[in-house]
Amino acid sequence: MNKIEMLIRIIQNCDLCNGVGANYFSNGEDYDFENCECNPYQLILDGKDLIWDNGLLSQDELSIFATKEAN
Repeated sequence: MNKIEMLIRIIQNCDLCNGVGANYFSNGEDYDFENCECNPYQLILDGKDLIWDNGLLSQDELSIFATKEAN
């Protein structure tokens, strides 16, 4: 199981956000959300599918690529 699959399973099994990965707030006029503690990489899920990754999961790969290019 790769890192993304593991993170998606953690989010889907979270009781705090009911598997959404974020907590939503509204008072009728204003609407806001914050990421749940189960979602430290700020992933956005659509059901079981990952629809957005802010790049934090790829930083190590990018830094390795940049190092190899520099050498």
